[in-house]
Amino acid sequence: MTEKPMAENETVPGFDEAAVSARLTESVTGVDGVTGLAPGLRDMIANAAARVMRRTGSEPLQVEAWRTGKDFHVRIDAHLDDSRPVTEIVDELFAVIAVDLRAAVDGPVGDIDIDVRIVSRGR
Repeated sequence: MTEKPMAENETVPGFDEAAVSARLTESVTGVDGVTGLAPGLRDMIANAAARVMRRTGSEPLQVEAWRTGKDFHVRIDAHLDDSRPVTEIVDELFAVIAVDLRAAVDGPVGDIDIDVRIVSRGR
């Protein structure tokens, strides 16, 4: 019997995307050199739709995490300061994400696809 590949938007039973995203958000914003998160494409679209419909904006900014099969996907849009080299900050981001995902999941962790977008870098 072969395992059917999952589409990106299918949920994996027992995986709470919101809880894992919140956990990763706390860890990512705790990394020295990360000054904040920026809106990802999903948040920008939600904010634009809210303005058109004359509503308030979307949810607070956070790291996005989802799972397809055994594989994990994480998207981060972040503002960094210049206190540390970018490569050092990104290496630490990858490390805290891997630790958090392993702690959040009961069972094996497959590949982790991490997409980091540095929106700004300043003092």
